[in-house]
Amino acid sequence: MKFLNNLRLTQPLRFVLLIALAARMLSVVFSPGYLMIDDHFLVIEAAGSWIDGDDYNNWLPWNKNEGDIPSVVNFAYVGSQYVVLSTLKSLGFDDPKNVMFVVRLLHALYSLPIVYFGYRIAEYLSDKKTAFTVGMLLALFAFMPNFSVRNLVEMVCVPPLMWSTYILLKGERNLKSALVAGIGIGIATGIRYQCGIYGVGIGLVLLFQKDWLRALGTGLSAIFAFFLMQLPDVFLWGEPFVQLRTYIDYNSTHAGDYPEGPWYQYGLTILGFLLPPLSLALIFGSILAVRKYALLIVPSFLFLIFHSIYPNKQERFIIPVLIFMIVAGTICWEMWQQKSMWWQNHKKLSRRLWNTFWVLNMMGFAVVSLSYVKKSRVEAMYYLYNQPEYKNFLAVYVDSAAQPPQFYSGKWERYYWFVPGETKLDVQHGDICDRLSYQDFPNYILFYGENVASIADKFKAEYSSLSFQTTIQPGYFDRLLHYLNPKNTLETVHIYSMDQQIECPQQ
Repeated sequence: MKFLNNLRLTQPLRFVLLIALAARMLSVVFSPGYLMIDDHFLVIEAAGSWIDGDDYNNWLPWNKNEGDIPSVVNFAYVGSQYVVLSTLKSLGFDDPKNVMFVVRLLHALYSLPIVYFGYRIAEYLSDKKTAFTVGMLLALFAFMPNFSVRNLVEMVCVPPLMWSTYILLKGERNLKSALVAGIGIGIATGIRYQCGIYGVGIGLVLLFQKDWLRALGTGLSAIFAFFLMQLPDVFLWGEPFVQLRTYIDYNSTHAGDYPEGPWYQYGLTILGFLLPPLSLALIFGSILAVRKYALLIVPSFLFLIFHSIYPNKQERFIIPVLIFMIVAGTICWEMWQQKSMWWQNHKKLSRRLWNTFWVLNMMGFAVVSLSYVKKSRVEAMYYLYNQPEYKNFLAVYVDSAAQPPQFYSGKWERYYWFVPGETKLDVQHGDICDRLSYQDFPNYILFYGENVASIADKFKAEYSSLSFQTTIQPGYFDRLLHYLNPKNTLETVHIYSMDQQIECPQQ
């Protein structure tokens, strides 16, 4: 403790980075699994199947039928994870849990520049005390460690944006700093297309400030860097911007197919994620920053406005906004407090509010960043991975239709699925027989649901060799999400095995 206290007093930035690393390491160890479909199935599941010579979602052009359009997905980030996973495999990392431990560790390290540049920005615009507060918030905000170790493209795009913002704020008003900053914006946009809106916001601020040279240099450099990020398109499709065009075309007609909400939905998201009453202070401070530090916050507000207008609204879309609001909001709130006579006369209240925030935040940290998310889905597939005789499985969706993360099973065989009430068992039996010539027999059956006894008995009548193996329960965080919102499905997975002694009609 003496070492840490001395480090905090003499080298506050190193102290903050050490705390940030420690918090993220806790998530690396204690928060396996995945948060949602996108951070696993659109990244790890795809890249993992390519390494094993498969293409489970038929994204690659040589696996598409003539006339099929290119995939909507951006290959830049997925491609980077393909490189990581293939490197790990060449080093002998075969166990999927061990592989994902390393992937989380790499993402934890990659996220540290967010804390570093947030501290540096605050130190440059304000003072060391405010910089320390900003750094600790970015290090320990309840959601930050968990999000930092995930394969969330919305999080992965933030470090280059923070880097570019710091260069433009601190750098000399010359072409060199603009060209360097543009690289970060271009990389971020290459990772996540929507970051182009952030780049537009940077350009508008520079133009409004009549900083013509840096506006032009940043823009040209960003476009060039973004173009380089499209090289996977040239390799895969023979021309650049194929994925971008497909992405724009798809979203122009399918935006309404995804979760929608009112225009003010993200306002509620900010209030909740940044924890009131601090969230109110950060919002107030961010509004003050529009005039004082436009380059720091206006691009984020433009980003927020776009997503508020766009029909498809999902909380993770505005992760970059949350991070920039923590930085800008804290800086300007602290400045305003120092000038406010009321707050100067109520310093005890300010300390109490901060203490209350940290207590609530660390409680949230324990729940959010130290939780095994989608535990039953992952552990069910990992159980199959550890069965030497495992070939394929049949998913029986009793209470939910959870998509199995096959990466953890080690096999990419197209699995069978059955929904009680939609298909009869004899029809399912016939479907298995029809596919045996080109698809492995499902020697395991996974029942997804709480009350599966009756449907399991029916399967036993159809498949006499069916034998119960184990039940995998969901984790406490999954249970909490289900309690807060029953729309979040809660999957208990009951695993049975069976042999191939079934009768099939003569072909």
